[in-house]
Amino acid sequence: MPHEKIGHIELTFNWIYIVIAGAVILLFFFGLVVKQKQVSEERLSSEVVQIMDSILTGAGASEKTKNFIDASGLADYTLYFSCDAGISEFGIKDRPARTQDNVDPLFAPKEIHSSRIVTWSLPYNLPFKVIDFLFVIPLNVKYYLVGNDAGFINEFLNSTEGIEREFLIGLQEIQPEENQQVRIIDTDGSSILGTGVPAQLQYLDDKEVSAIVFTGKNNVDFYQKEGPAWRKMNPAAIRIISLAGERDAARYAAIFSADDQTYWCNMQKAFKRLEYLTEVYGGEEIAAAEPGGKLGSLISHYRNLPNSECRSYLEDYDANALDSLADINNKVRACQQVAESCLGLVDAAQKMKDVNDNLRIYCVPLY
Repeated sequence: MPHEKIGHIELTFNWIYIVIAGAVILLFFFGLVVKQKQVSEERLSSEVVQIMDSILTGAGASEKTKNFIDASGLADYTLYFSCDAGISEFGIKDRPARTQDNVDPLFAPKEIHSSRIVTWSLPYNLPFKVIDFLFVIPLNVKYYLVGNDAGFINEFLNSTEGIEREFLIGLQEIQPEENQQVRIIDTDGSSILGTGVPAQLQYLDDKEVSAIVFTGKNNVDFYQKEGPAWRKMNPAAIRIISLAGERDAARYAAIFSADDQTYWCNMQKAFKRLEYLTEVYGGEEIAAAEPGGKLGSLISHYRNLPNSECRSYLEDYDANALDSLADINNKVRACQQVAESCLGLVDAAQKMKDVNDNLRIYCVPLY
């Protein structure tokens, strides 16, 4: 009888051992499968980011070009875009794959989850071409234009064919569609300021409804829905640093930016590029007696020609190319340190443009 009990105990122990061993083996293979799936997903997300990076790089290099991209293959992914300290980043949300860029300004929403995406590039001139701005626009965002700036409204409608947009007499006309985000563009501050979020939009999630408001002398404010009210995102109005005109890249960049922080972060890339270009045109010591670059070559040439009107436009007149270019260089350096200093860039760029127009008539232009 004792021998039978010992046999039963041994048998029970063997079965427990087999169950435990089987569970360990099962967990091992289960962990292996999970790990392999994770590796595959990370590899796939890395490939997706690389492909998107190639697409955006190509789109940014094609001036004044709109590309319509079928992103249905990314239906299970959410792309994110951010910018901090002059470095922009995009990747796949909740995935380690990402890419960074400290050169090319890229303006986009914070997140994109859309089956179709538009990339559009416009040149930024201040006063000469600085760089191309790239806009990434999901087609599940609809842009509603309101206000009394008829000139800009017509320009925007004509230049954004293929993008969801509509002009409204008043915000009460908004009829949002399902699964659609909304951005309101108030062209003169006459529709958003002092009002709440339209009733038709109040059922939407706060992050799906935003607005930008152009006011004053080319200023812009960013707003986000917060329940039934608008929350202003920037404490002080942001000045659009440009010479205005048709298809003003800096103005369009505000429209397609997620918020004031990402807008200004990407603008800083353009300002850094402008600083480099002034040194290309005029040498590293632009204000020196002997400037370098193309400007230095022009000055050296016309100094040898007595009574040359060109020399006067280059360095003698009160408004001349040497002083104007040096002024841009000084202002853009200050702009990268203190945002308020950027205001002087507009006047400096306009003076440089006027001088260059005169050079174009009488001599060889600087650009």
